[in-house]
Order: sequence, then C-alpha cells, then structure tokens
Amino acid sequence: MILLALALASFGVASADEEDNAQSHVYVVVDPNITILPGAASVNLGTVQTGIFPGRIQFRIDANTEQVQFYAVVSHLYKGDVCTITDVPPIPVALPPGVVMTADAANPVGGSSNVADYTGTAIQNTCFDSHSSRTIRWESAQNGHFSQYVYLTPSWIQADPEKPMGEYSGFVSLWAMVVL
Repeated sequence: MILLALALASFGVASADEEDNAQSHVYVVVDPNITILPGAASVNLGTVQTGIFPGRIQFRIDANTEQVQFYAVVSHLYKGDVCTITDVPPIPVALPPGVVMTADAANPVGGSSNVADYTGTAIQNTCFDSHSSRTIRWESAQNGHFSQYVYLTPSWIQADPEKPMGEYSGFVSLWAMVVL
C-alpha cells in the first residue's frame, strides 16, 4: 500500500480515459419481392359483331430478381358486368390460341413459347367463370431485377349472331412469382 501511495505521489494522479469506442458489425438481408400494377383499371376491347377478338392488357411488374414466372387468369365476358344472372350467356374465352405474353425487356427461359395454353378453370371476383393459363418463366435483360411492362393478349369468341347488344365485361389477372 505504501509503495502504491509513493508511486502515485511521484507520478501524479491516475485518471481514466475521457473517450473510448467499440463497434459491432451489422447487416440486413433484402428479401425477394415483387409488385404488380395494372396499366389501367379498365380496358376497352372495342366492338364486335361475331368472331374471335383479342384484347391487349398492360401490367407493370417490379421485382428484385432477374427471373420471374407468371400466368394469366381470364374470365368470360358477362352482359352488364353481372355474372350472377345468366339469362344472356357470357362471351366465352377463346381457349385456343391461349394467352400471348410479351415483356418490354425479357423473354421466356430456355426458348419456351410466349403463348400460354389454358390449363384449368378459376373464379374471379366471386362469380366470373375464368380460365387459368400455364406458367411461363421469364428472364429479364436488366441487371439484377425485373422492372418492366408485361402485356397479356387473350382472346374471346362471340359466336352468336343474335347476341343482345350492349356491354359485356370481365377480368384479366396476372399472377407472378419471383424465381430464386
């Protein structure tokens, strides 16, 4: 004890550091994500008397992966936008030729066709009978992401020359998933 007191007296008062620091490594993992928006809430398909007629519907896909896969769900077109009353049969989806899919800066992987055949049935918006297409995987030409417009072109067939005039409507949906 006496030696410590002598050492302190000869060297001055001991003091602690007035400043110090430490660091920790931090990180975050960015999850894969995808967003789809319609190009328009409503698309005018034009006019028809009889025959097969197409409709081109625009969607915007933004994903943080270069590959995405997507499919379409296309409903029949119902008189007056009412699917619960079928006094007037709907204008059906034209099953062949399927749905033509295009993208601004992407192509189907492995040389696959961009025409998606219909593979099953579905219901949209409670009662709109619909058909769903096969899924097609797409590769973006963009670096590390898929951010571009995608176009679906399904067709319908109006075969009844005595079909009551008026507006017939339905839905076209795009379902997309990131590919990891």
